[in-house]
Amino acid sequence: MGTVWHDLLANMAILALLVSIWSNTQLPRLFRHAVVRQLSFGLLLGTGAILVMLLPFQISDGIFIDLRTTVIAVSGLFGGPIALAVTTVLVAAFRLFSGGAGTVAGLTGIAIAAAVGMAAYHLKKDQRPSFPAVLVFSATVAVSGLLGFLALPRDTLIAIAPTVLLPTTIIVFASTLMISLAIASELRRREMTQKNHIYKVVIDSLPDCLNVKDVEGRFIVANPATAALMKATDSNALIGKSDFDFYPADIALKFKTDEEKAAQGETSYVIEQQVTHRDGTIAWLSTLKSPLLDENGHVTGVITHNRDVTAKKELETALAESERKATAALTNMADGLVMFDENLNVVFCNEQYRTMFPLTADLRVPGTPAASILYASIARGELINIPTDNVTEWVNTAVSRLRSPGTVQFPLFDGRWIESRTNPAPDGTCFVVCSDITDGKQSEQRLRDLNIRLAELAETDGLTGLLNRRAFDTILAQEIAAAGRGEGPLSLLLLDVDRFKAFNDTYGHTAGDDCLRAIAECLRAVAHRPTDRVARYGGEEIALILPDTPEEGALTLAHKLRNRIRALEIAHTGSEKGIVTASIGVATLTNHTIGPDAGRLVLRADEALYLAKASGRDLVRAWEPTKPHLVKTKG
Repeated sequence: MGTVWHDLLANMAILALLVSIWSNTQLPRLFRHAVVRQLSFGLLLGTGAILVMLLPFQISDGIFIDLRTTVIAVSGLFGGPIALAVTTVLVAAFRLFSGGAGTVAGLTGIAIAAAVGMAAYHLKKDQRPSFPAVLVFSATVAVSGLLGFLALPRDTLIAIAPTVLLPTTIIVFASTLMISLAIASELRRREMTQKNHIYKVVIDSLPDCLNVKDVEGRFIVANPATAALMKATDSNALIGKSDFDFYPADIALKFKTDEEKAAQGETSYVIEQQVTHRDGTIAWLSTLKSPLLDENGHVTGVITHNRDVTAKKELETALAESERKATAALTNMADGLVMFDENLNVVFCNEQYRTMFPLTADLRVPGTPAASILYASIARGELINIPTDNVTEWVNTAVSRLRSPGTVQFPLFDGRWIESRTNPAPDGTCFVVCSDITDGKQSEQRLRDLNIRLAELAETDGLTGLLNRRAFDTILAQEIAAAGRGEGPLSLLLLDVDRFKAFNDTYGHTAGDDCLRAIAECLRAVAHRPTDRVARYGGEEIALILPDTPEEGALTLAHKLRNRIRALEIAHTGSEKGIVTASIGVATLTNHTIGPDAGRLVLRADEALYLAKASGRDLVRAWEPTKPHLVKTKG
């Protein structure tokens, strides 16, 4: 009996070794195609099946079995048709090579196990099997394995049935369950690893600060933007530390109080707050605090999302100040007053009224008709923008307005603006109050300029002054639509600074920011046309949209841009080039590619970019459909 257990354990050890090898072996990056993975999986399990066939164990006198059916079925369930075919062929070939009286029975068992594996693969529908599904699968493999015994002679089958079939079923069931659960667990681990990687890439790519702290206020997750805000060397420098390590104590305590409020209330809220760094710099932050809950609903930390709104606050302050000045100018200015009689002749006017109109001040005296004043003001050039071919009609219209209440604003020769407010009296006389609204007009223009500036900031990258990602997406969609209407080819350049992370690590983020600004100036220098639009696509990636530009012209401009960046001669010891260089990918939409492919323009430019990087960097590459799609790498 000891030998039986020894051989059984040997078989189980082989199965465990197979799972271990598969779990710990990663294919090279260029060989991760699905077919290659299935072939390698089938080859591994096929080899393992042969090994267990070499170590059969006796469960009854003269009756030896092994766990080949387990390996074959599992190969089908988790590897798919290609893996199953490889495993089955290897096992069947070895069984034929071994020969013997049980060859037919062995091949029958192999075929049945393959059928079960294939059926299970199709039933799971490309999803990781659940524990109940694995139980059913293991039971099916164990029971179907008995069908192979039907190929034995009838006398032999009857003789071994009482002592062989049940133990065999139990052993196959247990081994199938073990290896299936182990592989399912590994698949679950790989899936979680991939998801975690994706989450990390997304978080690290955010331009806004995102971090997580534990209940004690220590950082457990932080993205590079958080490190930049807190003036830390990198995000790893934050882990295990708290705000007290980076901010003055009073500010850090305020942060901690806000986080405790979010944790205790178990609810999210947004606040705007002013912070002062230890170096004295001041910033305004729009901050979201949200509790981090575990699977049981218990608070384990706080999630913080910070957006630097310093520029916005400064503009709002300037806007408020401008509004205050405009209001003061409109309410506190000295007014000019003039009174006309029922015949619209001047009856009275104050000195301020005469001062407002220096070129006709001599006529703005009692007894002068309103029409005479207007004709003289036009002739002397005091009133401007009056149609010279229809002066009489204009004057008559202006005089008639004195009979009705109303307000008129008009410019003067010296740039001032006057607002006249007419108030007729029941006896036919009227009062006109003239106010110098020049300051108000200028304030209005400043307000318009500030509003335009606010709109520009919403579409501008704060570091480079280029368009931001949101503006890029909007403009690209518009240009693709224009290209679709036949307005010419559309080209897109996607530029990535080579080894930029190494540059930041070597020279610091401040130097990295200066480097990006210098490269942004290079793009502005080559993008001469008003329709050419440059945007910071993300991180060190910059995009150039070139409407009505064929691929040849885009490539010429890309080479010119690459050479201009090299000409900056920014030292970069972390690059094999010795200086800062850039790789550029080019993609073009023509009349032949308008349609479903239009939405893939960015993807094609990205593929061309990383083909350039994979070919040695500091290169320009155009997208080609025959080129393989490379896995995106940073640096």
